[in-house]
Amino acid sequence: MEKVRDKQKKWYDKGTVERKFKPGDLVLVMATIKPNKLAVSWMGPGTVISQISETNYIVSLSNRREKSQILHINLLKPYHKKAEILNVLLSKPVGPEPNDVDFEIVYPNANPDVYDFDEIVRDGSLKENALRRS
Repeated sequence: MEKVRDKQKKWYDKGTVERKFKPGDLVLVMATIKPNKLAVSWMGPGTVISQISETNYIVSLSNRREKSQILHINLLKPYHKKAEILNVLLSKPVGPEPNDVDFEIVYPNANPDVYDFDEIVRDGSLKENALRRS
């Protein structure tokens, strides 16, 4: 029995990843009550308050009636804030020395609801279709 137990532990431990959280870390908490028991959903982020044992943590969730709960580490995963995306349109190509080039950021028109349909027809392939219809 001991050999079988050791063999099973060895196989189980191959796929495990050790996780540790420190007080103040942001974590997501697995929602244990859900309509579909096969669907995994996460709540949070919550804040780790303290570690009780090797596998249990006290986690504070702001949107819960009970502000802090004791949760097993299998119900937690680290929270990573998504980076904000910034799109920039450059009017000049960047040369080999980007520090010497001044960039001009092109802003859209102040009133995006005003369209110049004659310009759109002139610039686009709509001109050919408009001539065929008239």
